[in-house]
Amino acid sequence: MDPVILASHVSPFTGCKIIDIGCGCGIIPLILGFRYRDIQIFGVELQAQLAEFAIKNMEKNKMSDRIRILNKDIRDITSSHTQGHADIIISNPPYKKKGSGRLNPDAQKAMARHEIHLDLAQFFSSADMLLKPRGKIFLIFPADRLSDLFLAMHSRNFQLEWIRFVHTKKNNTAKLILLSGIKNYQGSCTIHPPLYIYDSNNNATIEYAAMFKP
Repeated sequence: MDPVILASHVSPFTGCKIIDIGCGCGIIPLILGFRYRDIQIFGVELQAQLAEFAIKNMEKNKMSDRIRILNKDIRDITSSHTQGHADIIISNPPYKKKGSGRLNPDAQKAMARHEIHLDLAQFFSSADMLLKPRGKIFLIFPADRLSDLFLAMHSRNFQLEWIRFVHTKKNNTAKLILLSGIKNYQGSCTIHPPLYIYDSNNNATIEYAAMFKP
């Protein structure tokens, strides 16, 4: 669900260069690559097996000429790996603090969920290194870690452009937040209307269902 929601909130311009940090098997690059033909995407994935899946997905969908998968630690990536600085960084990063909650015995799932190899401070440090001035970052993250997110953004001079809360249903507390931040920018933040996933009859809302269409 998270990658589909996040991808639907990104509208790159022609010639845009995007980096997906922690791209997994390549869901977000595939969605954006299908919808926007004139952009360049670099997917960065630490786990070799997931990176291999992502490469195969790009090959099977004939997108390898526009989407390149890098099996590397994002902390080792420089602008030379991505042919210059990016216009946009997009990510669905690990969302649980290291040492909090139950660690999944599956190493692959544990790395995807817990900040084992990459915490928020390291994430924004890498984003700062790889983005152009005034470059944008798009994230989806648990709503209960909003304060942690703000602190990490501020430490690397990222300013919120907009934020949107994601609710399972109306009257339920928000579970997730979507946001866009801008590097080296001073301006106001817009609070967008909330996104609801299901209606009162447990059917997908019109907006949510539309995110799965081409």
